[in-house]
Amino acid sequence: MSHYITIQSGNNQFIGKAASLVEESAKELAFIALDISNFKYINDFYSMKEGDRVMEDIASFFFINDPLCLTAYGMGFDQFRAVYNMTGMSKDGLISYLTQKSHEFEKILSARYPLVYNHVYIGIYFYEDRNVDVRMATDRANLAKKMIKGTFHTNCQVFTDNNCKAHYENMHMANMFMRASVNGGIELYIQPKISIAKNCIVGGEALVRMRDEQGGIIMPGRFVPVLEQIGLVDRLDKIMIEKVFAFQRRCLDAQKMVYPISVNVSKQEFTNLKFAENIFRLQKQYQIESGLIEFELVESTFVNDLSSIVETISNLREEGFQISVDDFGAGYSSLNQIANIPADIIKLDGIFARESLYTDKGRAVIKSLIAMLKDVQYQVVFEGIETKSQLDLVASYGCDTVQGFYYSPPVTAQEFVNKYGVTASLDLR
Repeated sequence: MSHYITIQSGNNQFIGKAASLVEESAKELAFIALDISNFKYINDFYSMKEGDRVMEDIASFFFINDPLCLTAYGMGFDQFRAVYNMTGMSKDGLISYLTQKSHEFEKILSARYPLVYNHVYIGIYFYEDRNVDVRMATDRANLAKKMIKGTFHTNCQVFTDNNCKAHYENMHMANMFMRASVNGGIELYIQPKISIAKNCIVGGEALVRMRDEQGGIIMPGRFVPVLEQIGLVDRLDKIMIEKVFAFQRRCLDAQKMVYPISVNVSKQEFTNLKFAENIFRLQKQYQIESGLIEFELVESTFVNDLSSIVETISNLREEGFQISVDDFGAGYSSLNQIANIPADIIKLDGIFARESLYTDKGRAVIKSLIAMLKDVQYQVVFEGIETKSQLDLVASYGCDTVQGFYYSPPVTAQEFVNKYGVTASLDLR
């Protein structure tokens, strides 16, 4: 006879059952969080019916018919939470057990869906302190799982005290962002884009800085990944996009030179069905010509999520807004897709300047890449230019527009106006 447990129908029911297990049982418990990679491609390539079948198989294989599982909750799509009984089993034993099950399940999926590579991710929290709330225990298992999402060399990750520290640091950063977002602590910086041939500024990229409680500057590398992880990055996007519209309006009202400004948009915000509608509303509110605003999406969004954004891109481009591919070449490039990317501008990632310009093969690749991109009618911006030798090389390869510390680091919006708002023919040599 097979072991059988019921998959809980909602999170509250799961939490209630888990709390009962903690209160009533002397068993040694482990909370786990599980999902699989590339689940959506099963739906795309094999049908939604097959996707539903995979969910049922996960529930059966890891939970319903697993003798260690005491309760579980299916959150929709490929997300599950569970409590396992590990009485009489070591921590390493449970890790080995779940890893082996993951390998077996991956083989099943690989045989059934050869067009899709699936990988099982499991986060584990060993429930040793009975004073820990079961919701927190579940969150800790989920946090452990997130640490290995996107990697394919491991199936299981255990939550540790060090992870806990990082978790609370992230929460502190998120709370700081929320306060800054309502107290004017999110600031607009702009880095100029320079035409080599014309030797003048031709645009700028909007970049974010955040003020802490003491007025110090926090760089985006410290807080943007946190916002992406916890789902708040779309709030930052909205703030920065409106700041760019408002900045352009102030420059126009002050009769300053106005240049196209690009602003980064996350996949989370750009896939919002109302994104284009919100942009058109801001355009009408601030009375800004569409040619003065450019939206930057990271390359991976075009490669992995094109189907979900192509309509929005089409609507924006039809109204005259430009779309650029940011960080091109940072790791996701697919040459057979270049000609089909619905964008106007390709921004070559700074890694090309830091590394490829210093080898013969690297220089040959960059020269050919720039020529190819221009042949298929993309504008090309080379990021990360910091030295005269780098500038001379990319200029000789036909790249006209560059961005980097050689000309200017990102500056405050007011500094940008003071330096570039008088004339477009400013001598930058």
